[in-house]
Amino acid sequence: MNNSHLKKVICITALCTIASVIALSDVNQNCMAKNNGTTSNDYLIGTWYFVYQFDHIGPIPTCTCPNVTFTRPTEEELSGYRAKYGRYDLPHNITEDSLVADKGYHMKGLLLGGLETKTYILDPKSHMIGGLDGYEVMVYRRIDEKFAFFWRCAMRGHVRWLMTKDRNATDEEMQLAIKDRREVFNKEIRKYCRDICY
Repeated sequence: MNNSHLKKVICITALCTIASVIALSDVNQNCMAKNNGTTSNDYLIGTWYFVYQFDHIGPIPTCTCPNVTFTRPTEEELSGYRAKYGRYDLPHNITEDSLVADKGYHMKGLLLGGLETKTYILDPKSHMIGGLDGYEVMVYRRIDEKFAFFWRCAMRGHVRWLMTKDRNATDEEMQLAIKDRREVFNKEIRKYCRDICY
């Protein structure tokens, strides 16, 4: 790849990122319209483990156990987010009902909105490529008290996750949770949080 082509790719990527902040994409608008059920932020509080990934790639189990911990933000944290994102027209407002999403490794952000679709914004101390600010629209669909689905609207539902609050949930429990669910129809399962590393 020559330098001029690389510069064009970087420029297009930057423009796409800026556009995602300035205006809600058609993909995100459609995702929000189709996924308008309710998932309370109170329900999400705590640590969730991503145990199944559903997509069209073959099932390769792994002991990697990605997780996210949701907590309520402090007033200081909310002020920081409002100072950074207050000028943007976000799909959801920054309120006291928002949740801090901590993925570890200094990856934090704020989750906005009280429906299934929620807006994720980066922590004010984080920086995207080129110093640009951005957000992402995601879906969190409650299955039951222990399990929920998660996916990014930008991925158009092609890759979805099964999350659980129970790190030791059995395969039987997980299979029962996804049984007859249209969200994962015709997708391969990649298992995470296995005991043995491959």
